[in-house]
Amino acid sequence: MTAHRGWLVLAVVCAVLGVVQLPWAPSRFGGVFLLALAVGCAGEGLVLCRQGRSRVCRALAMVGRVLFGLFLASFVAIQAIILCGMDTDPAAAEADYLLVLGARVYEDGHPSAALAARLDTAYDLLCADPDLSAVLCGGQGANEPCPEAEAMQRYLLRKGIAAERLLLEDSSSNTIENIENARALIGAGHKTAVVTSDYHLARARVLMARGGLDAVGVPAPTPYPAQRVAVHCREYCSILGLMLTGRW
Repeated sequence: MTAHRGWLVLAVVCAVLGVVQLPWAPSRFGGVFLLALAVGCAGEGLVLCRQGRSRVCRALAMVGRVLFGLFLASFVAIQAIILCGMDTDPAAAEADYLLVLGARVYEDGHPSAALAARLDTAYDLLCADPDLSAVLCGGQGANEPCPEAEAMQRYLLRKGIAAERLLLEDSSSNTIENIENARALIGAGHKTAVVTSDYHLARARVLMARGGLDAVGVPAPTPYPAQRVAVHCREYCSILGLMLTGRW
């Protein structure tokens, strides 16, 4: 197989995998990511096809290969960071407060599967330690009927957790704001641990440390295996953004 055909085959594979993920909202980001990668691979295949007739195409083909190599190296390195950060920290057992990070709430007010998994993980920890409290973090998104923190509180109240053990941080729109607002809510001198999805834990630990809280984490499982491609692609972009802006 010639080089340009290899790139075009790779483009088709990425496009097919991307299109399959587009209809389902939790995996849509992965679909867009793969389709963007398909466009890049197709472009590389086309310039390789014409490089014998154009000096510009030869230069573009070289630039494309370098960029793809940098992308591949960074993607593998960041996935290694994500995978190595999925374990529970033993120090979580000493926490005074859990920071439970929010996720999507459906139109009927019920937590999404990802959010329910985080809350179930927090519930087990709260049941195991009666002195432990939780800060429920999450504001209201444009497609949500209420702040995520309120939906999280209702979920844990229904499972029997006392209201006085649940603090609400309901004005944030991202993880950095979650942590800043939670720190202001609980004050200084308390040991903390963050509960979030396993793929998100490595980034959450870094942001906890930068926010002046303990870089201690407890992973919640990702509910759907098919969702993993999307969430790992999204997390790659988020961590890369932190690295490029000097916040990692």
